[in-house]
Amino acid sequence: MTPETALIAAITDILVADPGVAALVAGRIFDEVPNDRKPGTGTPYVYLGPIQRQRVPLDCSQVWQIRCRLYAVTTAFGRARGWSLVEAIVQALDGKDAPALTLPAPFSLQSRLDVTQAGDVIDPLAPKALFLDLTTTIAKDAAP
Repeated sequence: MTPETALIAAITDILVADPGVAALVAGRIFDEVPNDRKPGTGTPYVYLGPIQRQRVPLDCSQVWQIRCRLYAVTTAFGRARGWSLVEAIVQALDGKDAPALTLPAPFSLQSRLDVTQAGDVIDPLAPKALFLDLTTTIAKDAAP
């Protein structure tokens, strides 16, 4: 497991369990763009987009600042449904810290999860997509 996959698992668990998000997407939370030929992959849905890590220079352990982008996709007319979904995701994730957000061993959260920005993507040939960016710091716990 990597710090990125540990964070993906934690974010997915929180979003699936959150009643506000669940009411809008009915469990359609993916770790990549879904294949629309599978049953249950209609819109709206949420997927995790690009993730990047940057090393935090410490001599005592491995620590990274992780940034990831989540996308909310809808085909509903207008922007209201998409922004309602983004707001539900923000309420579910922004400011989450331990113990509300726990990572699988050997990783631990070193700073709360913060939503740093959100926006929408306008493409007349595609469904409406909105995004939000998250940032946190993760450490790899030292082996005993």
